[in-house]
Amino acid sequence: MRVCPKCGYRDPPYWRPGKMRNPSGDMDIARIDDLEIFESKIAEQLLAARTEVAVDEHYAYYLGKRAVWVKRVALQVYKNCGKTAFNPPHEKSGHNPLERVSGRTKTTFNRKVSVKS
Repeated sequence: MRVCPKCGYRDPPYWRPGKMRNPSGDMDIARIDDLEIFESKIAEQLLAARTEVAVDEHYAYYLGKRAVWVKRVALQVYKNCGKTAFNPPHEKSGHNPLERVSGRTKTTFNRKVSVKS
């Protein structure tokens, strides 16, 4: 929950920090069900145009592919980064299948195999 240092305004509790793919901490998420109750104008805009971004005076909002989570970033971040502000790149791209397989660590796979010729 964010708090404004100047005026003391607190975000409602349904906005929470987006932990997945959010290394900088700039993005917040909320369920569309909560937005339909508390911020109906924004929810209507997002549901009407699914691929578009809704903007108000402080934030930009984007409804995810599954229409469950709404992502929110500061308007200045959206102006600088565009739609990529809602899907920042992974710090570690890709998945190493040998990193963790059925409880075995990757050191299990580093044994040298002797080949007889």
